[in-house]
Amino acid sequence: MSHVKLPKNRESFWHQTKDLSKYPELNKDLNVDIAVVGGGISGIMTAYELAKTDQSVALFEARELLYGTTGFTTAKLSAQHNLIFDELIKRYDLEKARLYYEANMQGVENIVAIAGREKIDCDLKKQSAYVYTQHESEKENIKKEARAYERLEIKGELTETMPVDIDITQAIVMHDQYEFHPVAFLAGLVKQLEKMNVKIYEQTTINKIQDGDPVKLRTNAGHTIRCKQTVCATQYPVHEPEKMYASKFEPEISFALACEIEEDFPGGMYISCDNPKRTFRAMRVNGKEYFLVGGESHQIGDGFSDEERYKNILKFAQETFTVKNVLAHWSSHDLITKDRIPMIGILHPDEKNVYVITGFSKWGLANGAIGAEVLSDLMQGNKNRYSEMFDPHRNIPDLKEEKEKESSTNYHKSIHKEKVEALENREAIILEDEEGKIGVYKDDSGNLHALDTACTHLGCDVEWNDGDKTWDCPCHGSRFHATGDVLAGPATEPLGHVEKIMRSGFLKR
Repeated sequence: MSHVKLPKNRESFWHQTKDLSKYPELNKDLNVDIAVVGGGISGIMTAYELAKTDQSVALFEARELLYGTTGFTTAKLSAQHNLIFDELIKRYDLEKARLYYEANMQGVENIVAIAGREKIDCDLKKQSAYVYTQHESEKENIKKEARAYERLEIKGELTETMPVDIDITQAIVMHDQYEFHPVAFLAGLVKQLEKMNVKIYEQTTINKIQDGDPVKLRTNAGHTIRCKQTVCATQYPVHEPEKMYASKFEPEISFALACEIEEDFPGGMYISCDNPKRTFRAMRVNGKEYFLVGGESHQIGDGFSDEERYKNILKFAQETFTVKNVLAHWSSHDLITKDRIPMIGILHPDEKNVYVITGFSKWGLANGAIGAEVLSDLMQGNKNRYSEMFDPHRNIPDLKEEKEKESSTNYHKSIHKEKVEALENREAIILEDEEGKIGVYKDDSGNLHALDTACTHLGCDVEWNDGDKTWDCPCHGSRFHATGDVLAGPATEPLGHVEKIMRSGFLKR
């Protein structure tokens, strides 16, 4: 088993297997009816829904389309979001839980219908989805979920066996779900946006939004976009009056591998409710089948080794199947809301022309599809039966017992060296004294890069991610390249560079 190794660089299998078109940076002021900010599934599908009206639409992405969370998903198109329906019944009531199920099934149906109507080849395949446990302690939670399925009339049932031959104590299955190639689907949908005269811009960061008539958006290059309405479809809202969203989310990160295996995969999509989680399914490209396996979710920037977590996922894959090769490894960060329901609607009560879609809590595909429909209705003044459930300003009741979060105590620290002089290539260290902290990274050529560890969003100190070679913010989920450039927001500015790496008194934390 030891001869199988991870690739050197982090890259999504979805990006490896689908070429994407490039789009220009906005280089002038622009007038448009609706501006959609964010080039993932929620932004692209919202632009698609709005483009079906008589209004002009423009789509803006700070980096490249589909290089945020959407391009790094496990791509389960499903209403089965691990164990959630028993929790929703307890937190709210039966009707709210039923609405959430129906909303996600409608999101699934929307994607299936679009793929068929627009003739998009995206490996769309119906599957049964399983949640399983290998521990006696979780059996009762799965049984509670099964009772919720019965009350909600969800097509599924308890089972003690699965098509994949692994030891389990209990599982629950939801039938008639789907898997697909998300980048292939959305690349096809972007081509449809072009035909619908949607203006598409990449490398265009929106750093200021001002509500009014018109709404004004300001880019990092100093250009102004004037529109009637705008949608913040970025993972974390790029516009945040009173920093009101900073306390609404918990940022988490999870990991995935794409493997070649000897065995034929028996079908189905799987996720455990154990700690640490495991999730897996098959993928197909050009007639060849591959195995996706992931898990190890935890609070982003916790300071523990993500390289170790990747290796643990590989170990699980090798214990379950005969792994011949690992083609790709990648991570995805998500914003988790208190009730695990996204926030979709008016961004701020005092700004009636600015909308938001965010907080997908790891399940943004079906939610993103139905969320686009909800926003389209709201922005046209139409009622939508799901809008109250998704309202960003809803009251979220407490549960008597909140579910235990995954622990990081079994992992080593992400920083392995005590001194800058001891760093190998692609390693980092954090130094500190009374003046603050400096992160130092040694690149492939042996050059040192010294960075201010204060996140450029709200100033939290970033931590080193040794698995992805990134600096990650534990507060709100911003991620930075090892040399400081922004990889994912809410930050829009790179980490500050420090000229002097070592000053008197600097010590390893």
